[in-house]
Amino acid sequence: MHSFRSRVIAILITLLIVGGCIAVAAAGYEIRYPEPEEEGEPASAYAIGKDTIYLWYTDESLSDYLNTEAVNYSSVNDEIRVVPVLVSGRDYLESISDASMTDEELPDLFIATGDTLEKANLAGLAEPVTPPDNANITDVFSQTALNAVTYNGNLVAYPMFMECSAMCYNYTYLEQWARNTLEAEIRAQLAEEEKLAEESKSSDQASDPGTGTSNASASGKTGNAAKTEEEKKAEEEEKARQEAELQEKITSMVSDEDVDAYVEEHIPTTIDELLVLSDDFDAPEGVDTIFKWAVTDIFYNYFFIGDSIDVGGPYGDDPTRIDIYNENAIKGLTTYQKLNQFFSISTDDVSYGGVIEDFEFGRIVMTIVTSDAVRSLAQAKADGDMEYEYRFTALPDISDTSAGRSMSVTDAIVVNGYSSHKAAANDFAYYLSTSAPDTLYEWTGKVSVLKDADYGEHNDELKVFAHEYEESVPLPKMLETSNYWVNLEMLFASVWDGADANEGLKKLSEQMKLQVTGEPVTEETIIIPEEVEEEDEIIEEGSEEDAEE
Repeated sequence: MHSFRSRVIAILITLLIVGGCIAVAAAGYEIRYPEPEEEGEPASAYAIGKDTIYLWYTDESLSDYLNTEAVNYSSVNDEIRVVPVLVSGRDYLESISDASMTDEELPDLFIATGDTLEKANLAGLAEPVTPPDNANITDVFSQTALNAVTYNGNLVAYPMFMECSAMCYNYTYLEQWARNTLEAEIRAQLAEEEKLAEESKSSDQASDPGTGTSNASASGKTGNAAKTEEEKKAEEEEKARQEAELQEKITSMVSDEDVDAYVEEHIPTTIDELLVLSDDFDAPEGVDTIFKWAVTDIFYNYFFIGDSIDVGGPYGDDPTRIDIYNENAIKGLTTYQKLNQFFSISTDDVSYGGVIEDFEFGRIVMTIVTSDAVRSLAQAKADGDMEYEYRFTALPDISDTSAGRSMSVTDAIVVNGYSSHKAAANDFAYYLSTSAPDTLYEWTGKVSVLKDADYGEHNDELKVFAHEYEESVPLPKMLETSNYWVNLEMLFASVWDGADANEGLKKLSEQMKLQVTGEPVTEETIIIPEEVEEEDEIIEEGSEEDAEE
């Protein structure tokens, strides 16, 4: 297996390094360097007498932040000038490789995602890094972040920011539902107490014949006498008054703390609980469905199987660790498929942007989002485009025995192995990766992976994503599995539309093992015993109710 893998890697590295120039030319774009100063114009004051290191990146939203941090760093460092350079993301590593071979102003460091680090390392673009001043790296970054930048047992980059998913729910809707439910329970309790009191009173009267007698003639009317309109109106007014008093009493018995506790207690922690809540929830007018998400996007679906499969081990670089086809993965993907029977979301007209819009306008109660929603929903609220309160919470587990784990992407700062300023690049990379997380998010919308980070204004919301990230599964780094996520996304889409989950996972596992080993693999078919579960009954009931509506 290793000889096959070595041949594949050798070919890929050759294509990466030798073909970089061809790839750039074919792409039809130019690398963007800083504008040269006019002849005779003095160099910037902070650059005089300093070595220059170049930082490449592809995300324009980072520009202001990186330029500011570069100036801040250079202002306190007497020897280094940092120049951030925004480049095209197309054929990114190939462009870096080509510039490293031919250009004096090569990128000394660059920002890249963790899944590209094997390719970068094998091409000589990402060498092991050493934290300055003997910093204990495990005290600085979360373990998930360190796993994402570890290759072949070495730290080959500094993790900077991440993306993962979590659940978001309309608190206004759930708060009103909780209040109505609690008030209904109190009303029923008071009615039962009144009934028992009446029964006790009747029993006492029956035991003493001399009490409770009435004389119809004493009132001057018979029991059959017709009531006047005034009397009817008076009775109705009295009933209304009594009802108002009762409602006021009931309302006073339900505190905001009670309501909040009830909501928190009923936020689903498993898919089963989600289905129960969906079945019990009395949706307000204008709500299309209680739960909707981008059902074909692997970023929001991966948690269904994230705890059940293994591609590359904890660091995503071990070709002997390929476990895709197993019983728990089949059950997780089957659970995902069953939700289509309950929520009936079409893959033809659902997108993440559309889901966010539906949530903002109150058409759905719960959804799955990435950390960008913290910013976008806050802005919609501030602009008056969203009238509801909302909160973020952890993704649900698949069942009481099967956890849900999100997929995560970690962006890291890599020191170019071809740089002639490696030590300076290493120090700046560490400085940049450990800068204030609140400033990073405020300027860029990126979530720092620093351990115990304080994210400032949105700290509470982003802590939810930070916790989900710590439990998440980073993208694997192996070159042979680079198409895994695309194939997995296609598998999810087909399963949602009715394809067999068992057969789909079996084929995907065989394909990945073939790509890694170079030899055909036939997985033994796993037979899942048919079981009638409570979840299935809930789904069937929900489907019947939807059909009736």
